[in-house]
Amino acid sequence: RFIMENGAKGCEVVISGKLRAQRAKAMKFRDGYLISTGEPKKHYIDEAVRHVLMRQGVLGIKVKIMLAHDPEGRMGPKIQLPDNVIVQEPKEDVPVMQPAAEEQGYGGGAGGGDYGA
Repeated sequence: RFIMENGAKGCEVVISGKLRAQRAKAMKFRDGYLISTGEPKKHYIDEAVRHVLMRQGVLGIKVKIMLAHDPEGRMGPKIQLPDNVIVQEPKEDVPVMQPAAEEQGYGGGAGGGDYGA
């Protein structure tokens, strides 16, 4: 929760090992948007792994945080995501003017064609 409140786009925490029992388990906690493959992963994902020594055994904790885009590059990467789509407002349509009845071009009835004679 604190990670998401501080401006991250997404996070994942994985805790694995002996959790309250003799058999080992792995628990995943995810929140938000998290990419897992490709070139943007190198720029947007911060990862950390720690091992905690307990009486019953060793717990492993992995944390992945996806940073938000920052144009200045202080709180996140400068590079924008390649799948980021920006939808812009449509332009105002200018009404198309219809030509006057006398100025009709092809097949308007007025003008020299030898069609039936």
